Amino acid sequence: MALNESKHILVLDDDELEEFVKKWLAHEKDSYHGFERNSGSGDRGLDAVGFCTANRYEGPWHNYQCKQLSRPLGEAEFFAELGKVFFYSTSGEFSLPEKYIFVAPNNVVRKVRNYVGMPSKLKAELLNNWNVRCSAAIIENVCVLLDDKLRQAIQGYDFSSVEVWNVHKLIEQPNVRKVLSEHVDMDPGSAPAGVVPTDVSSSERTYIAQLIDTYGSHCGTPFANDTEVLSHPDYGPDLCDQRRRYHDAEAFHRHFRDSLSPEILEQFDQDIYDGVVDEYRATKGYPRLLAVMRAAAQTKVSGVFEKHSRAPNSVKQGVCHRHVNKGKLKWS
Repeated sequence: MALNESKHILVLDDDELEEFVKKWLAHEKDSYHGFERNSGSGDRGLDAVGFCTANRYEGPWHNYQCKQLSRPLGEAEFFAELGKVFFYSTSGEFSLPEKYIFVAPNNVVRKVRNYVGMPSKLKAELLNNWNVRCSAAIIENVCVLLDDKLRQAIQGYDFSSVEVWNVHKLIEQPNVRKVLSEHVDMDPGSAPAGVVPTDVSSSERTYIAQLIDTYGSHCGTPFANDTEVLSHPDYGPDLCDQRRRYHDAEAFHRHFRDSLSPEILEQFDQDIYDGVVDEYRATKGYPRLLAVMRAAAQTKVSGVFEKHSRAPNSVKQGVCHRHVNKGKLKWS
């Protein structure tokens, strides 16, 4: 697969990065009950928020602080954002987040990375240097000193929940590639070729049984099984080709189901069906098989697969056998 995801993330501006993370949160329905995006000067240190329960800020929630900078995130900005969340939490506006994740595609400076890597050191730095790090960075023209409520909140917080996601860490999060494919014109790369097992697999039985009947009807002599077909000088090579096409299509779907949204693959399969169905209805038997294979190879599909030439003819043809397995098409 073409590893070009990073460049698509890095060219987003700050607002677009927040929107992208929000869309990802909305996609993570198994992890989050809901989401919220805060932006502007009054965001209280919250950019994109994922709520783990219906209790929203009164239950566990995760804060994604998005920092799309042309340079690594520095100490001043890092501590200022942490300070905002502690201040507004102790002011009663929300509970502290269960997780605090800095989404910084261009990474953070080494000192920040060291603080995040040693949670006890991060806690001590915030407590010991609050007045230097945070007091003037929370509210414009207001000095927010470390009072007992702030001190208690910092002392009780688990700083191992503070993380940094650079562009590479962000991309490797579950389903991020799927969300990226929906909103960015990204080359999805190529899928590996299928591996054809020596023995016919259980998933092949439906379409192969119909092929065996079709071959027998065409030559006038029924075949008992695929072994007999494979020994035939004409139909044997054809069956090998059909199996290769099917396994190429299976490998294609297995590969892209982890990086593309289900709707894209569903549309791809529908495009193949629409491209062959007229030939399918106009013919019968073995001529139908040949006509459908020709039509599948010539079918133009929509979206990223056609634009980036990532759908080989064998995959398009193999999708027809997948349709047979599902009962949308028949060979016999």
